[in-house]
Amino acid sequence: MRMTIRGADWHYSIQGQGETVLFLHGGLDSSANYTRLLADLAGSFRVVAVDRRGHGRSTDTDAPYDYALMAEEVFAFTRNLALERFRILGYSDGANIGFHMASDRPDAVKALVAVSGNYRGLSGMSPQWLAMLPLLSEAYARDHMPKAVEQYLKRNPHPDFSAHLAKTKALWLEDVVVPEEKLSAIRSKTLIISGDRDIVLPEQAVAMHSLIPGASLMLLPDTGHAIFQDFAFRTPAEAAMPVIRQFLAAERV
Repeated sequence: MRMTIRGADWHYSIQGQGETVLFLHGGLDSSANYTRLLADLAGSFRVVAVDRRGHGRSTDTDAPYDYALMAEEVFAFTRNLALERFRILGYSDGANIGFHMASDRPDAVKALVAVSGNYRGLSGMSPQWLAMLPLLSEAYARDHMPKAVEQYLKRNPHPDFSAHLAKTKALWLEDVVVPEEKLSAIRSKTLIISGDRDIVLPEQAVAMHSLIPGASLMLLPDTGHAIFQDFAFRTPAEAAMPVIRQFLAAERV
């Protein structure tokens, strides 16, 4: 299905029945990479998975990739879809957008599961990630993440990988992506999930747990940044799914 949001043509899918869970994918990513996760959730919820502007099967505009701006755009999408109250499961960049959405609209976001998200950028990421960022170029992406490049070029209606990567890299070079005061203002029920070998340092996950009132925290063992993508879906992800379903279904105590 498709919908026009602020000059861009967004692709989305809906599966399952019940309370709505909005799924937000990561950077240089697409909802097409999460068929196992989405099918699992669709057994208990109505799951809306959207490719945000410029990603996957959605077209882009000249606007930058900015978490606060993308949160506004996702809210525009939910209004067009007549979603008044919903839950969010966001991964990586999608989790960061979810932090902004939960902080800005507690009346709309009933619960948030933030997977491998971060509020600090350069000062809160692993040494390996920091060493990679200066090298991130179109040539580097084609050599080290060819599947992501191939998927984008194959699926995007108007692909411009050079611009797509440049806007993504600019976003990832920011040091503060969610101000602490925005995290402290979140009143939605929140579950933070991170891998113990994530590019987001475990200390940052613990800090977010402390900053968000009443938040819960799950650190998955022997797990890096990729957790719920189809290619990475293994024992820690499978073990987390019942907890996620229960968390999304339960009312806040």
